[in-house]
Amino acid sequence: MLFFIIKLLMLALSYKLYLVKKEPYFSALLFSIPLAIIGLIMGHTLIGVFVGSAILFALAFVCFLLMTKVPTGTPEYSILAVTAIIVAFVI
Repeated sequence: MLFFIIKLLMLALSYKLYLVKKEPYFSALLFSIPLAIIGLIMGHTLIGVFVGSAILFALAFVCFLLMTKVPTGTPEYSILAVTAIIVAFVI
């Protein structure tokens, strides 16, 4: 439950960084690297953390890359909502 809350918090913080810098790479890094560190601290296996972090980085990068292609407003929020649902329930 704690990791679930941290994932959604990190997604919100990386979205905030995306709004400031408009660079998908840095926003995706801000999302995946702290989650990998927290996963290691919580005692997950090293290979599991690496694979999970790579998946989360790819998902976040695609999300923020799509946000650069669509206009601001409802399309941007719908992409963020779909990403949040995928992060919350699948991974």
